[in-house]
Amino acid sequence: MITNGMVSSVAPDTSMKTLVATVAVTAADAGRILLMGEVGGNAAATFTLPAATGSGNIFKFVVSVINTSNYLIKVADATDTIDGQVVVLNDSTAGGTASTISWPTAAASDTITLDGTTTGGAAIGDFVELIDIAANQYTVNGLLRASGTEATPFSATVS
Repeated sequence: MITNGMVSSVAPDTSMKTLVATVAVTAADAGRILLMGEVGGNAAATFTLPAATGSGNIFKFVVSVINTSNYLIKVADATDTIDGQVVVLNDSTAGGTASTISWPTAAASDTITLDGTTTGGAAIGDFVELIDIAANQYTVNGLLRASGTEATPFSATVS
């Protein structure tokens, strides 16, 4: 395995970890599948990423319990941002047929909100993957299902 230009014989931890409450995600969680599994799906849970340094660490968050009180994924501080986009399956369009749209981030995006309905996270298996690509910068990609009047999952809430 190559990490930061160095060859290493140590493989990353690819096991799963279930996140049931608010927690700070650490570099030790990189490469793991982070299951968003708030018991009951009715309490907000915030997952704070480590500061972006350009480590190449990948954090994959997967919905294992639909939560209508929000899963929030946030950067560590106001200097970090998230850039990229997610693809969202709309439950229906005006014609009654499901379709997909892409939600891009805005320049100041630092928070992802999956509310279990309009901003995504409405289906088990929905996911977002964040990669620490540079100092102060994560990229994001993912596949989500949303319902109702769909809205972007991205915002700027970290101060």
